[in-house]
Amino acid sequence: MDGIKKWLLPFFFMAGLFVTATVLTGCGSSGGGSDAVTAASLEKGDVVISLTDAEGDFEKYEVDIASIMLTRKNGDKVETLPLTTRVDFAQYVQLSEILTTGTIPLGAYTHATMVLDYSNADIQVEVDGVSTPAVAQDVDGNSLTKLEVRVKLDINRPLVIAPGIPAHLSLDFDLEATNTVDTLVVPPLVTVEPTLIAEVNPDFDHLKRHRIRGLLSDINEREETFEIAIRPFRHRIHRDARHFGKLKIVPSAETTYEVDGETGEGSKGFELLAQKALRTPVIVFGEFNVRERVFKAREVLAGSSVPGGVRDAVRGSIIARSGDILTVRGATLLRDERGIILRQDVKVLLGENTKVTKQGKHHSDEMDPLDKEDLSVGQRVLIFGKISGTVSPDILSDGIVAPLSIDATEGLVRMLYTTVVGTVNAIVSDAAEIEMTLRAINGRAIEIFDFTGTDSDPAAYVVATGGLTLAEAEVGEPIRLRGHVASFGAAPPDFFARTIMDVSGIKATMVVHWDPATQTPFISSSESGLELDLTGVGRLHHVFRTRQYLTELTPEPAPQVLPSSEGRGRYAIRQSGAVSVHSDFGDFVNDLTQRLAGDAALARLYARGRYTRITQSMSARWATVVLR
Repeated sequence: MDGIKKWLLPFFFMAGLFVTATVLTGCGSSGGGSDAVTAASLEKGDVVISLTDAEGDFEKYEVDIASIMLTRKNGDKVETLPLTTRVDFAQYVQLSEILTTGTIPLGAYTHATMVLDYSNADIQVEVDGVSTPAVAQDVDGNSLTKLEVRVKLDINRPLVIAPGIPAHLSLDFDLEATNTVDTLVVPPLVTVEPTLIAEVNPDFDHLKRHRIRGLLSDINEREETFEIAIRPFRHRIHRDARHFGKLKIVPSAETTYEVDGETGEGSKGFELLAQKALRTPVIVFGEFNVRERVFKAREVLAGSSVPGGVRDAVRGSIIARSGDILTVRGATLLRDERGIILRQDVKVLLGENTKVTKQGKHHSDEMDPLDKEDLSVGQRVLIFGKISGTVSPDILSDGIVAPLSIDATEGLVRMLYTTVVGTVNAIVSDAAEIEMTLRAINGRAIEIFDFTGTDSDPAAYVVATGGLTLAEAEVGEPIRLRGHVASFGAAPPDFFARTIMDVSGIKATMVVHWDPATQTPFISSSESGLELDLTGVGRLHHVFRTRQYLTELTPEPAPQVLPSSEGRGRYAIRQSGAVSVHSDFGDFVNDLTQRLAGDAALARLYARGRYTRITQSMSARWATVVLR
């Protein structure tokens, strides 16, 4: 299984672009015609566009989005993106980023089109633990420039923009169905066959965090609210007055703040922000309320606490510590315009004046001051300081590893949420602890971490679970936890969990390739489900539950894709470059059956949802099939 696992892992990734159209005011309509018009040229309502990504094996997938265009029923085309924007899809794991706010004309919309420019794409995959640049090509082996990805909305759920009626449109640029990765060649090869999926009025329960990045444009001290001029992703914060619209931010008494390295909560934290001048860089995490058209903040970063601002910043995982020197791997250097993935380890020098903060640390049981001794092996960190050494993507891509270090003796280290995955050895309910065998930390194999000096044993890793329920944990079963690593040399416990989830309950991904494509991929098909016939499948016919756990599908019992038990889903069919989307599983099956009865053949199937191992059945809220 180890050999096949190494070959399979590059296929487990997904990303999505989410567009939320919210009409609060507006009236009137435009004349006919098919030429594109800007949203600002017509009477209309408001639109908010955001980006998200799920867990995956691309180290980097950076391309330019040149256009996001919506087509009305009468043929009018409305451009919603004010500027070409560069996006790294690989960085948006369980996160939705607000991309732009603007306006959209009233009417019924039937299609969405996104233009991606691969001319200067930076795509990197992990090969033997090393981030390696990959070459992108189309299905005919040609180099990529601009690709237009078009999707037809579900005929039963069109996007209708009307006065005073909120409407959402989710656009999912599906990296899993779009890309096939071959890491057995040098350089790795990514074959791109773009797939865009759309859903009207989606359920956003699975998107727990949104992010908005930009400049402080207004502050209301009486209401304790503020406004951001949006500068998403890697657009220059300081040197460019253009922005992607503005959005009101509404904090609460539980909102945490970090401003120039100083932390606070509620009103005390807001006072720190209120001292900053307008056009100060700001990042906010929270939830977007479509009906009220406000962003409800959970966490606010501002000033020099914003990476890519006035100081160098490096983000990665601590793999070793010796005295006051940390070794960080998987590092990304964050500067004003873009992030540079560093293929070499980075040495970090700490000092008595190094400030240390912790993501989410503003609770009564965690008010002891943090210092450099709280930084230990496995912890995911964001480090602000002064870089020394050679930082050149060209040099690095040629395999030349230059010494690189960051002096944080007068800098700041933020302890980010860290994810550990492993197998449960024992559950000590009275002590609120779990002992586990570690398999990975932050998606990286446990073998790369040197636990010398920590007093931690990866084969008997003790996790303090606090008030979290342990009902879902089971001895011998995989588990995933999110939280922070214990202070250096202070173990056990080795880790303090904030969230806990057994992997059997994690939404899984089923991937099946038929080689060659087949017109008879199912033993049976109906609105109740699809029974898969694995005759003629390629090497890829597996179910993934996190990057560390995969299960090979077998012919008996016949694997099944079932409609979601959570309500309506999102089911897409890609054929000849066009995508059709259904929210009803029965409609999806009927459409697919009719196509297979014609001249179409099924090449690839992707489904995501709750997986039952014994019956090999997937209750799928999401599925995509690719036909030849």
